[in-house]
Amino acid sequence: MKHLPRTCALTAAAVTMLSLAACSTTDPNASGEGGGGEGDVTTGSGVTDSEITVGMLTDLSGPFAAGAAVQVTQTNAYWDQVNADGGVCDRDVVVDVQDHGYDPQRAVTLYRSMAPDVIALQQVLGGPTSAAVLPLAEQDDVYVGGVGWTGSALQYENNQLPGASYAIEAANAVDYLVDELGVPEGGRIGVVYFAGDYGGDALAGAEHAAEERGVEIVAQEITSQTTDLSAQASALVQADVAGVVLAAAPTQLASLAGVLATQGADVPIVGMNPTFNPSLLGSPVADALVANAYSITSVAPYASDAPGVQAANELYASVAPDGDVGWEVPLAYVQGELLRQALEGACEAGELTPEGVVAALQESSSVDTDGLLPDGLDYSQPGQSPTTTVYVSKVGAAAEAGLALLEEFSGPSAESFSYGG
Repeated sequence: MKHLPRTCALTAAAVTMLSLAACSTTDPNASGEGGGGEGDVTTGSGVTDSEITVGMLTDLSGPFAAGAAVQVTQTNAYWDQVNADGGVCDRDVVVDVQDHGYDPQRAVTLYRSMAPDVIALQQVLGGPTSAAVLPLAEQDDVYVGGVGWTGSALQYENNQLPGASYAIEAANAVDYLVDELGVPEGGRIGVVYFAGDYGGDALAGAEHAAEERGVEIVAQEITSQTTDLSAQASALVQADVAGVVLAAAPTQLASLAGVLATQGADVPIVGMNPTFNPSLLGSPVADALVANAYSITSVAPYASDAPGVQAANELYASVAPDGDVGWEVPLAYVQGELLRQALEGACEAGELTPEGVVAALQESSSVDTDGLLPDGLDYSQPGQSPTTTVYVSKVGAAAEAGLALLEEFSGPSAESFSYGG
């Protein structure tokens, strides 16, 4: 298996979590928090003789609260298992979870309060919130495992995007609509998107693909507060779209699918990463979703049979047997894996500091994750998506977590898309 320099590979640890602490080749004994190193490891913010603290800025009270709660549960379970197997650099990893409510200003305030006490941020959930925090984290040389997948995040070398960016996802969505779902050349594709970095990035990718594939985009901008999409659906019906790309949240997917079905529009809807939640299959629009809804994700869906996904699912089931499930389960697990690898690289280099973690990230050029993310992720080219491959799933009532994996997909428009040119 390919791996990051100076670190252990994402090996069978994704299945059995083998010997996670055995990666260090140096004496990990160091001084306390913020001190210079005694022995071979220098420590910095968020590190004591016994603990490493990582941060998680998430959305437990906003539009993505349901999925965020799953990720918090899985993240805590992941690090508990790592700690039970010896921790990282002979230390336990603890997680400081804070709720920004999808509010960028609150995210900034929380980041400033927690930055002196964490070595890295495993996650900043959300495009607008990531965009607000990343410049500050870059100044502080703090690793950020970013979610969402906005193109603006790619300019920051301290950011580790878990898979393809939103523009790549949306370009793939258009390619898939044309190649697999029957949208003809010269046809129209609706793009319904949140205002801001998340939706704007998706629109950019869709517009690039539309030009490449000879189709027309009918754009409909909304906000996270737009819960009734009757007007947008009517506009799409009047424009006679042959398919829709959606960059929004589950609430908007439910409304759009329901209204389109009511108006007799039998067209596929392809949603981006956070758009689908399994709870929608218990709603009045379940039939409409099963008939026409697809999902494109940068992380493998819960129903994948890949070894890494099965390990993630088994871990989650052990701590939350009655918990909600979805693609967020493998996402939280793989973000833990990526950060663990960077922490171990920093330890091996003798720099268990925020700067040391970022340095370990920057050496990664071909990363495999046992199927949690597409193989061969390349983080050595700042400004570009680490992959053009995504996972395409179909909403299905019988599928685990509501998404049946169809294929890994990398379309021609996604492969020709480039940020900044």
